[in-house]
This record gives sequence, structure tokens and C-alpha cells, in this order.
Amino acid sequence: MPSQVQAKSVSKGSYIMIDDEPCEVRKVNKSSPGKHGAAKYRIQAEGVFDDRTRNITKPGDAMLLSPDIGKEVGQIVSKDGTIAQVMNMDTYETEEMQLPDDLDVSEGEEIRFWDIEGRYLIKGKNNS
Repeated sequence: MPSQVQAKSVSKGSYIMIDDEPCEVRKVNKSSPGKHGAAKYRIQAEGVFDDRTRNITKPGDAMLLSPDIGKEVGQIVSKDGTIAQVMNMDTYETEEMQLPDDLDVSEGEEIRFWDIEGRYLIKGKNNS
């Protein structure tokens, strides 16, 4: 379940949901408050799964959703092209995941992946 954060507490490198898509914040600009208005925050973020740039502008006290990110370790059980079956090393559950183009792994190797609101993102080989 996503948690809520105020727009004024969002910083570069944090994660928020924009258009129901998890995004990493790249830039935050604060505009000065006017005579009767509150300060506005312009947030530029990049989608974690689709790499699209998204921009939003919100008052500082506006609430934004922040996705829950589980950082996990898994083992490649089987591999078919760019799809791999990965077993979570903590729960022993198996999930299908899309392999990144630049990752060269074979069956039996361990990887690091993120579980973001039920979607999976492989981050690389497990070097521990």
C-alpha cells in the first residue's frame, strides 16, 4: 500500500506515484508564495518502468503517494529469451520477470530486484 508524503518533503532521488506510475524524482523547484497564495512545488520525475519524464505542480501541503519498494534477492530458475522465472530467496515464491537487455545472466545465478507495488524491476546481479 503506498504511503503519503507532502509535496514540500519530496527531494531528488525519492520515489512518488504520478499517473499511477512509480517515478524517481529528478528535480524539485519551489516557487515563492504570493501575497495570498502558498508556495508551489514543480516536480520533475522519470518513470521507473517506462523512463518517461513526468511533471507535476502542487502546493507544498498537497499529499502525494509514495510507492512501497521491496528490495529483494532472487535466483534465476529458468530463462526463455528475455523472460526469466525468478525465485525469491526469502519467500521461495516464483515470479516471471522481464530481463534488462544489458544483463547477462544464466540459470542458477542470483539477481537483485525491486518489488514496486506488485511489479518487478531487475536491478542487476547479486554481488554479495
